[in-house]
Amino acid sequence: MGRACRTCAALVGAIAILSGCAVAPRLFQSTPGSNQFVGRELSASFTASGRVAARVIGETARGFSGGFTWRHRPDNDVIELLTPLGQIAGRMSVSGNRAEVETSDGRKTVAENPEQFFADNLGVALPLAALPNWMQGVPLAGTTYRAEADSKGRPTMLWQAGWQIQYSEYVDETPGARPARLQLNQGGVEARMIISEWSSP
Repeated sequence: MGRACRTCAALVGAIAILSGCAVAPRLFQSTPGSNQFVGRELSASFTASGRVAARVIGETARGFSGGFTWRHRPDNDVIELLTPLGQIAGRMSVSGNRAEVETSDGRKTVAENPEQFFADNLGVALPLAALPNWMQGVPLAGTTYRAEADSKGRPTMLWQAGWQIQYSEYVDETPGARPARLQLNQGGVEARMIISEWSSP
């Protein structure tokens, strides 16, 4: 399998394994002078699509970018990764801890540890277990965090588990709106997500 196929498959797997449902913990600190952060709940089922890019700053060989569609259900996740030209580069189906990857050339791979598979193929370590929460503007359950919020109580900045997550745009102006743009940073790792469409089943 070529590097491009491995890269696509790894990214599909990394996004697809992100699943779960939790309520924001009560342990938090608001930054002095900021608005009060309001707890938010994760959706048990949703479809999200957009673009994602991650890199190790200063190392052009370590990173990836592309479009994605993520269909999440309580017992299964199906992710399609798109090339920059909009073609399907790979697809992954996850049930429990087992992930099956299929690349655009029809090759199939079983990933027993998708997070390690992701790091080995792309060289970018991301907080995969926390991303389902952070994508939706919800802190990881049971872990202390610090937050800044806008006037509607939605997070603008979140610090948790050594990561900084910045929310620069929401899909609309309502208090419960889902994030449309977010950026994650830890050390030299930077990841950006643009979520252009959210929908519920």
